[in-house]
Amino acid sequence: MNFSTGDLFYLQSDQQYHLYKLLVDDAAFNCYHVLTYAPLDRVPVQVDVETLDIWMYHSPIDKDAFANATLLTNQPIIAEDLIGYHEYLRQTQAPKDYIPVATAYYRDGLRLTDEKKYPEAIDAYSKAVDLFPQFYEAIDNRAFCKMDLGLWEDAIDDFQLSLEENPTSLLAEFSMGECYYKMGDYETAKQHFEIAHQIDPNHQAPIQFLAKVKSILNQ
Repeated sequence: MNFSTGDLFYLQSDQQYHLYKLLVDDAAFNCYHVLTYAPLDRVPVQVDVETLDIWMYHSPIDKDAFANATLLTNQPIIAEDLIGYHEYLRQTQAPKDYIPVATAYYRDGLRLTDEKKYPEAIDAYSKAVDLFPQFYEAIDNRAFCKMDLGLWEDAIDDFQLSLEENPTSLLAEFSMGECYYKMGDYETAKQHFEIAHQIDPNHQAPIQFLAKVKSILNQ
């Protein structure tokens, strides 16, 4: 039986049922890259997917091993599902080979952002960052989606992460200031607007927001 990406299926062996999630169908090597759940003593049901522990985050297994597997359901593949597969890519491929995969995730994030599907976009950007942690553009865009959802503190965490990769980013510094501004923490916002202004003294956004926070703080 052939399975599709996101399929969850199980095999019975030694009076136990082993549940798998198909992450990637690797046609070139006739194998499935799967996530494996903890075994069960009974036939799995759909609710088990939400409660079972993950036994192994990634295994490449020959497709023929699943010839007698039974399909349970299909679910979207989220960023957390891929952490083992991404580690496998980093360990077995050169960056030039896996960075295009991260770029594809990033483009998915851009499309979903344009569609205002912010939670889905956050997940796509998270996939890109998990595979290629230096991808600060993906970190920034994930933070902007969090801002669109009003998740100011989570967005700040992402901008701080972005600054670790790109320390002179006016965008990240200014946006952190904007988050603090939205939270009503005008003193901290002012500090970030000042840093952004130091990075680029000619950029108008830090100048304008510095004027705003100074006016508020002087009242």
